[in-house]
Amino acid sequence: MSLKKIDSNIKRIVTNANKLNMLIHETGMLVLEHAAEHGDCTRALTLVKAMPASMRRTMLILWFNTYSPIRVNLNNDKVGLLKDGAKGYVPFNIDGARETPFFQLAEENPEKSYDFAALVKMVERIGKQIEKKIEDGKVPAEDVPSAKAIAVRVAGLKFERMPVAKQEPANETNTVVNRSTEVRPAPAVAEVQAA
Repeated sequence: MSLKKIDSNIKRIVTNANKLNMLIHETGMLVLEHAAEHGDCTRALTLVKAMPASMRRTMLILWFNTYSPIRVNLNNDKVGLLKDGAKGYVPFNIDGARETPFFQLAEENPEKSYDFAALVKMVERIGKQIEKKIEDGKVPAEDVPSAKAIAVRVAGLKFERMPVAKQEPANETNTVVNRSTEVRPAPAVAEVQAA
């Protein structure tokens, strides 16, 4: 394979990606306009599901959330319109959506950071999500006992914020690089205790 062929393929990928982004944006705009006029947002879910799991899919869902009351939930395969006054409600902003295609939101919305409390909530949600999958019959029967055990274990975890270690300024005497390849067992994690 020659570099010329590789470069040609990369060019085609860029061209096709740009065309695909515009097609998704145009279709998303049609979905928004239809939902604003008729109160029917079912095609938002259809459009999102037509896309492979990717950053594009994530940004399209964010775009719907940013410019409309449409909420797509892939976890339970549902879509709906938030009612005015509901938490997170955003009215339809057709002009804003048209001016800001979904693929530009990645630049405007850098990935958020998670503080300790947010990370703890993330772990707590895992147990609830496992329980919901069991209730919905999405866990094979032979795995249900193990899944229940995982959910109970996760629910029983307690966390404590660890103190931040003081960093000494680097100087001639303390800039030693440890190049050891010795493998040692991980120390016990005192901050995580099962209830």
